[in-house]
Amino acid sequence: VAFKYILAELVDRYWLGVYAYETTDITAMANVMYSYYFYLFFDFAGYSYMAMGIAKMMGIEVPLNFKNPFVAKNPQEFWQSFHITLGAWLKDYFFTPINLFLGRKKYLKPFPLLRQNTALFFTFLFMGCWNGLEKHYIASGALFGIYSFVHNTYKAECKKRNRDIIFGTAPQWLVNAISIFIMFNLVAFAMYIF
Repeated sequence: VAFKYILAELVDRYWLGVYAYETTDITAMANVMYSYYFYLFFDFAGYSYMAMGIAKMMGIEVPLNFKNPFVAKNPQEFWQSFHITLGAWLKDYFFTPINLFLGRKKYLKPFPLLRQNTALFFTFLFMGCWNGLEKHYIASGALFGIYSFVHNTYKAECKKRNRDIIFGTAPQWLVNAISIFIMFNLVAFAMYIF
């Protein structure tokens, strides 16, 4: 209840509502971008936690849907902590079938990474379309698809070369801090487009 009716409400009234969405001032746009990300989290997570509480009172176990997405270090971690049930549903009903379909194409057999990345991109593009066929929803979904495509390629290259191709031998705490900072801003931007 606190997430939805206190925190989301405070963010909406005293942070998000300070500037008009249509502004072209860069500071105001950044304000809307970050405040909307927090508002969306508290609003969605608030509903989710209330549903979990009501279900628990009736003896029903409902899966956790939000697990502190603000500290996700990559797109995969983000979707394992933000709207978890949607991510699982998209994986089961879109990513896996698309990936399997592409895997049956003879000309794509030598390119497993391309197949996987294509399936990732189209899964997130569908997610954008699922919210609505307006340009901003589709663009937001496509952005998440691009983030996932890039991260998946990065992971594959690191594994192939047996080293981190970007951070090298940097201390893990620094890699984590930079990764969280980058992911937080990428998500805030995609949510702003949304």
